[in-house]
Amino acid sequence: MKFVARLKTLVSRVPSLARRVVDPIPCTPLGLAVLIGAGCALYFLGVKHVDLVVLAMSGVALAVAVLSTLAVSLTALALKLSLRRSLAKESGTLPLECGFPSRVGFSVSSLWWVPFVSVSWKWLSPLASVRTVRERRRLFEESTPARRGLYDNVVRRVEIQDPFGLARCAFRVTDPRAVRALPSVGALKRVEVVRTLAPGEDISNPKGGPDGERADMRAYAPGDPIKFVLWKVFARTGNLVLRAPERAFSPAKQTTAYLVTGVSDEAAAGVARLLVETNSLGSKWVLGADGSDDDARGPQQAMELIARSGSTKPEDGALGLGGFLKRHATSGGRIVVIVPAMPGPWLDRARAAVAAAGSSAVEFIVCTDGVTANESRSKLAKLLMDEPSRSETDGDPLPTQEQLRVVCATLATQRGSVMIVDRRAGRVYGDAHRRALEAA
Repeated sequence: MKFVARLKTLVSRVPSLARRVVDPIPCTPLGLAVLIGAGCALYFLGVKHVDLVVLAMSGVALAVAVLSTLAVSLTALALKLSLRRSLAKESGTLPLECGFPSRVGFSVSSLWWVPFVSVSWKWLSPLASVRTVRERRRLFEESTPARRGLYDNVVRRVEIQDPFGLARCAFRVTDPRAVRALPSVGALKRVEVVRTLAPGEDISNPKGGPDGERADMRAYAPGDPIKFVLWKVFARTGNLVLRAPERAFSPAKQTTAYLVTGVSDEAAAGVARLLVETNSLGSKWVLGADGSDDDARGPQQAMELIARSGSTKPEDGALGLGGFLKRHATSGGRIVVIVPAMPGPWLDRARAAVAAAGSSAVEFIVCTDGVTANESRSKLAKLLMDEPSRSETDGDPLPTQEQLRVVCATLATQRGSVMIVDRRAGRVYGDAHRRALEAA
């Protein structure tokens, strides 16, 4: 198994290694063909057969190809040395936000004074989309990271080429500045999750629980004792309800929140950031996230924790939820679990962790950037109409209505409330919307 894993790793690195070998070569396949074709035509037809038309045309083509290659090669060498000297003086951290372009202070000359040359670049690590803005004969970079995270540096691939496609040369340059990319909150303004009630502290019997007489009612759930079912209400309405003990309530003292990672978890990370920044978790709270064993109790620690969770693999989602709940579920107050809307391995782990914690006050916030319709196309339709391809910087894929329904229905079995948050639309949906989704 280790040999197969290493073989897959080597195969996946072949394109990158091949690119690094080809990048320093200034001549493109088209340029090489023009050089060979123009050289042969110049010698065999223009010189030997004294064809003046071919001689002139092949001479011009050969001159353009040679000048383009020389201009691209010399410009790439000079620009590489210049960028290395300028970036060596940079220091600090680049604060970026996913979904929003930011200027990071990186710029190069537009090379207006060099004929046959244009310059462009992109980020190799971390993944980000780059847009250049021309101001006063310089090109300024506006970067939009594709995913949250903490990164040690920025690796750019700078490419210089001529407008005819005859010559191209590329090189890599490393920016030593660290990057902290935070998730976007989208159109959300505020998500209220802390205004709640928790079991009270006034207990008459020290050995008893915070329960009183069975004066309240609630819906029947599997595992409840049959002797407390109100059969008269069942005969009249057809709904199974049972007598429940009244409970003393007091405002919750602490909110315990946890961020679960997985596929399409950028919306969940954005909601977690919003809860911290708007103080929606209350005056006393603790936040945990996948990818770290540390717990955050302040805004700065929480931002670092949320950013660091971006490096967690999708298959490792909710691995730390069980231990987090064991540490904090007994402190009282509300427990909030922030999850993505795309099902994955995290779903069963989260359900098992909540069930093992034994707390009835768990609330799930299912986060998404919208949903797609449940489309079922025939094989012929799929063959004739390809789905639009998504690049690594296009953002997370959207869950379907069926996937969202599966996530909500699975989490609702834990006797906790399920809230759906649409980050892109800026809307929050409660239990009524979730039940309507399940019914549909």
